[in-house]
Amino acid sequence: MAMVRHIPNAITLSRGLLGFVVAYFLIGPGWNFVAFWIFILAIVTDLLDGWAARILDARSQDGEWMDPVSDKILTDVVWLALWNIGYAPGWLALTAFGRDIAVVLVWLLIVRKSEIRPQSRPIGQIAVAYEGVALPVLIFHGPWLGVHWPSVGITLGVLALGLSFIAIADQLWPRSSV
Repeated sequence: MAMVRHIPNAITLSRGLLGFVVAYFLIGPGWNFVAFWIFILAIVTDLLDGWAARILDARSQDGEWMDPVSDKILTDVVWLALWNIGYAPGWLALTAFGRDIAVVLVWLLIVRKSEIRPQSRPIGQIAVAYEGVALPVLIFHGPWLGVHWPSVGITLGVLALGLSFIAIADQLWPRSSV
């Protein structure tokens, strides 16, 4: 039974590792279709790990920090792969990557200087949702219904970045309640 308690964390870790699998299929053989579905699977693991932790009564402090770190590994590796093959502009991929480094540094600063644990806020969750749609749209990249999907993906990526910078500011300088 003790091994069952590790299932949620194993699912979480798989999400970060799947980012490298997606990157391989994008950069190596150029199989966007396979990369797309592996990315979707990785996104689904973000729902499954929390569900498994609740069902198995296996919530852990390790899982609390591994979840956002796995998210960042997945998305950053995919952003960089998309930039590498020309599916995402460098300024967007590098800004997303730099944002995540800043977020991790802010987390470390907050945790180190206080007992307060950074909490996700609705604006941050919305930013993650936009990014979670932008990346598969950019991976898909192909023509469909006469829409220029790279433009859609870039627009969603820019919106995700803007919202995430608002979320970072909200984390650093929370509004006081009056």
